[in-house]
Amino acid sequence: MPEIYGREVEPMVGSYVVPELWRFGGRLTASDWDKAQFYLPTNQPVVKEVATNVTVTGRTLQRRQGSLYVRCQIEFVGDGEPSTFSGGWMLVE
Repeated sequence: MPEIYGREVEPMVGSYVVPELWRFGGRLTASDWDKAQFYLPTNQPVVKEVATNVTVTGRTLQRRQGSLYVRCQIEFVGDGEPSTFSGGWMLVE
């Protein structure tokens, strides 16, 4: 588990994640699928959530919009097709 400035930083259920190029992020929910750790809400009517794996990639905390965030990589898990990846930000609470 990554440690940044003495704080353990790990994605978990309830973590707020914002993928790059998304206007809003969402809080991760639990997944019962063995290929994905979490589901990420999309705020869209057709696809309400997507299966994801989140990995912390940043080594420093960044102040964004008055809160501390860390860089992360988000894997959108493919079901029968290749996964896609995006950079993003995870709120450190």
